[in-house]
Amino acid sequence: MRLIRGLGKVLWFELLWKVLILVLVNPLFQDVYQTYVASVGVSFNSGILSTFLSLKGAALFAVLFLAAAGLIFFELAVVLHILERCRRGEAVSLSRVMGRAAWGLGTLGGWGLIPAALYYVLLLPLVQVGYSNSMVPSITIPWFIFGELQKSAIGQVGMVAIFVALYGLFLLLLFVPVAMALEGERFFPAVRRSLRWWRRLGWRAWFALTAMLGAWIWAATEIARYWRRNVLENTDFDRYFLKYLLYSEAFRKDLLYWLVMAVLVTAAMAVFLYATLSLLTARGLLQPVLEPRWGEDARTVLAILSRHVQAFREAWRRRMAKRGWRVAAVLICLALAGYLAAGCVRPPTLHTPVVIGHRGCIHAVGNSLEAVELAGELGADYAEIDVQLSADGVPVVIHDDSLWRLAGEMTGVGDLTWAELQALTIRADTTRGLGQTASIPSLEEVIRAVLDGESGMGLLIELKPAAGRGQALVEAVTELVERYGFGDRAMFMSLDYPSVEALHAAHPEWWVGYCVFGTTGDIDESVWRYDIDFLAAEESMISNRLVMQTREQGLPLYVWSVYDTEKMLQYLEMGVSGIITDWPEEARAVTDRYLASHS
Repeated sequence: MRLIRGLGKVLWFELLWKVLILVLVNPLFQDVYQTYVASVGVSFNSGILSTFLSLKGAALFAVLFLAAAGLIFFELAVVLHILERCRRGEAVSLSRVMGRAAWGLGTLGGWGLIPAALYYVLLLPLVQVGYSNSMVPSITIPWFIFGELQKSAIGQVGMVAIFVALYGLFLLLLFVPVAMALEGERFFPAVRRSLRWWRRLGWRAWFALTAMLGAWIWAATEIARYWRRNVLENTDFDRYFLKYLLYSEAFRKDLLYWLVMAVLVTAAMAVFLYATLSLLTARGLLQPVLEPRWGEDARTVLAILSRHVQAFREAWRRRMAKRGWRVAAVLICLALAGYLAAGCVRPPTLHTPVVIGHRGCIHAVGNSLEAVELAGELGADYAEIDVQLSADGVPVVIHDDSLWRLAGEMTGVGDLTWAELQALTIRADTTRGLGQTASIPSLEEVIRAVLDGESGMGLLIELKPAAGRGQALVEAVTELVERYGFGDRAMFMSLDYPSVEALHAAHPEWWVGYCVFGTTGDIDESVWRYDIDFLAAEESMISNRLVMQTREQGLPLYVWSVYDTEKMLQYLEMGVSGIITDWPEEARAVTDRYLASHS
């Protein structure tokens, strides 16, 4: 019964705290951050880091980061205090518990401030086991990073090492929040106490704790197998919330899942921490200080604040009774109706969603002629290819600027002539294509193959210029496309905006876009400074807000690189204009089904 009572109290607190974070705290953080970014200019891709290299930028980042750490620690401290009081059978006053947790924020001070902030803001959200918080629910490493790591044996070993290190560090520091919140220890003493508790717990307690964590990981994995869509983030709960709810089929589905998972994760955390506290207490390790020595002073301050709050509430109640709550309700309804009428118009898409084969497709060596031709046979509207310049100025189709991973040569693409590149054999960069080989094609060969093909497929040509060769690459690609009259069957993009700008200036009628894997701020205002026809964004950037922004700006949004059919459907329901994927046949089937039911 004590566990059930503690679970109920924790769920009630978490409901109030999540509303506070989503409605007040997160928008405040976002406004402060966006104001700064707008003052220095929104940066994309490799320019992101420069935004915070100034003293002002570094200071702002540090303040927001440390504030987030404080909010996360406060939330966990409240949960731990609630559970410990319920476990002892004591009465639980939420205001009193929150006051005690607020006084406990002092444990974040001292030399341990920075590592404590890293622990609460980075490590716990990365592991996503045992502890959960509302401010930074999770941190996910972008899949395109893991996707590239998986393509080599060294990368796969590196991935395993990363996860082993993360979970190993998490286990060693498992009791740090307990020691800080309930015993008033600062971070470094709490680390030592966590290690000491592990040594003294005994193998039965070890087994019990690791079994509970293992069950959590297993359950999360099984749920992820069933629900493979991206989960809503805090930024999805913004001023466009009603617009998403009204117009976005994906948002309605994802919101229901978010609500269910918020309850389940909170309940799992409460059960795990209750069991952890019981194990530590049973072995005489935990000596919680639920009331500090200066508790009477704290209660006096809280009583004064409580009287002021109560007086404000009474004054507001009298005012509402005098003027009539019905009038206020009518005004609120009218304001809501005005918002829905004026702000909830969903802009149309510019074209039917397209399927784009990433480097052709996964069933052959990436960027090879075979991969491109096969993409057309599998239903792709476009094949995405990467183009660089050889030493003698020939546009060639290959992804890496180094030949080591694909050809085993310790040299760069731009260091060899076209004849020397032709003589090389490249290997498949995916486990599915293991053992397959091909030659490096030129852009001219690929264009001719597409023109001779029967699929009618086009090309999405990504320019990947080496340093100082951007203009030369643009001119070489432009000459080839002009010579074959291929402009109406091609799209162009690049991570290098000067190349995008030069290509668009030479041919304003061509479909030229900007490829991005990250940005420092919202694109709704900054995008007007970019002369582009579409935006190609890495999958981790896709959100309801980004989709709505691009649609309001009249920009098609293509998402790369999507490997899961459930996420493909989710992005289409959100309103993206194209799916870039290694599996064009899967995307074709999903897109056709979607279009059949969404005329």
